[in-house]
Amino acid sequence: MQAYHPKKRLGQNFLTSDKIISKIAEVIDPHPGERIIEIGPGRGALTVRLAESSASITAVEFDRDLIAHLSRLFGTNEKVEVLNQDFLLYEPPYERFKLVGNLPYNITSPVVDWCVRHREAVDCACFMIQKEVARRLSSSPGGKDWSPLAIFTQLHFDVRICFDVAPKHFEPPPKVISSVVELTPRETAPPEYPQQFERLVRQSFKSRRKVLSNNLVPDLIGEMSAAKVILEEAGLATNCRAEQVSTEQFLKLTKLLVSYNIM
Repeated sequence: MQAYHPKKRLGQNFLTSDKIISKIAEVIDPHPGERIIEIGPGRGALTVRLAESSASITAVEFDRDLIAHLSRLFGTNEKVEVLNQDFLLYEPPYERFKLVGNLPYNITSPVVDWCVRHREAVDCACFMIQKEVARRLSSSPGGKDWSPLAIFTQLHFDVRICFDVAPKHFEPPPKVISSVVELTPRETAPPEYPQQFERLVRQSFKSRRKVLSNNLVPDLIGEMSAAKVILEEAGLATNCRAEQVSTEQFLKLTKLLVSYNIM
């Protein structure tokens, strides 16, 4: 396994700690008959641990240089399927599955978006990500970490930071602390106007230095006077900023804008 050196261009940091691998396996809690999709299995250390449960594993690895190694490692295990594919383009054929992966920084947000798109099939997701990104995912309104990423994620999933992982547990050691987060589906109805809701949230955070009304006018609402009336009707201060607005308030604001034929 030592012959497979991590590639910096792919953001690879292979987990080497048996203790951390066991803790991640405890979070994902695999059982026989379950389907688990692993993003970027790398050298297969976590895959081996998950396969011990007799769950069915689909390991999606982008780096084709690792495919031969993974195929040899699991060649006789009918419960493990190894795919050489870009996970972001992967469309799972399964009705239900758990998701797990050690995510490079540059694909964390796209993977979370993927998870949201496939939320009806996701039983739970367990990701190893940068601690800073974990704080953003689990943030609350009113703080600097509140963002569209947190809003779109928390609209459909409860986010729990399980534990932190020091750089020494990886090869090579990253320059940042990592966190393992668990995403559990929420039993909530989807937004009534999903496209309008997404557009509103993204527009609201277009410039964090501006108050909300200045982000909405004129791209979304034509006149400042109309924006202030609508914000007051939504129960928001006319000088509030996007990071002060909760998901529920964004949903209410979306309905108002739709009712006024603005969106």
